[in-house]
Amino acid sequence: MIKFLLLILISLGSFSKKQMPVNNDFINFENIKGVLKKDQLEKTLTEKQKRAQIQKQKKKSKQMKLYGLPTQDDFWKIMIEHWLVKNITILKWDFRKPDYGVDEYFTNFLRQTGEIGLKFNILYLNTPNISHFAFPMGSNEYLFLVSVPFIKSLDLSKLEISIMLLEDLLRVKNDYFINSFDSKLTSSLSGGSFYQKEFPSKNLKTLMTKIDEKVFEKGFSFQEQHKITKMMNNILISDTQNWQAYYRMLSKIDELVKGNLMYKNYLKIYPSPELQMNWLNPTKN
Repeated sequence: MIKFLLLILISLGSFSKKQMPVNNDFINFENIKGVLKKDQLEKTLTEKQKRAQIQKQKKKSKQMKLYGLPTQDDFWKIMIEHWLVKNITILKWDFRKPDYGVDEYFTNFLRQTGEIGLKFNILYLNTPNISHFAFPMGSNEYLFLVSVPFIKSLDLSKLEISIMLLEDLLRVKNDYFINSFDSKLTSSLSGGSFYQKEFPSKNLKTLMTKIDEKVFEKGFSFQEQHKITKMMNNILISDTQNWQAYYRMLSKIDELVKGNLMYKNYLKIYPSPELQMNWLNPTKN
């Protein structure tokens, strides 16, 4: 009996040494701690990588904004301002000038013609190189260039200047200026960004040259001039004083450009004031 018990104990001892999984990972807490620690490190590393990616994207977006091209809404405003600075020696707009009181008068005149909420600025030039011109500067916003020597030579009243500005306004609102430029050219300079790309300097230079040609050489066609004259007639015909001021202004301009060589290029920009008077046909008004 005693021998039998001793044999059982010896057998159990031998089994425990050979079969008990003392080194099994399932019950090895050191291994479990290592796995958990590894998972936490990987999670922390992933979070750091995500934060770094977000910061990198923010930095890139900030840099791209620095290289951004004008939006469609801001395009002509930025381009015209650039053109004005580029041509300061020709336009001579940087000079001390008095308040001619035209802004308030023109605002009231526009209200009479139904133009409400329009934003505008008048830039006076100390040169005969441009007599008058209007540019689009954004949504319902415009810039008018007015030559001081021109209006003084004609001795224009505030009403006559306002009528001249209204005529220029109609040209812009009918897109006679914008339609003069190739849409592919303007779209290459607007929208998007030139980040990590070459700046489209050649296209910008081409656009500036095209604006020069439009303002100083080509101007508007006879067909466009005829349409504008008819539109002006329809707007002013209900007020005899305004209509007569328009006809009188055209007569003054016609006489000036025929007798003063400084304004010999006027007819290239605004075809024949004499024809405009014929189109108005005062015998029927």
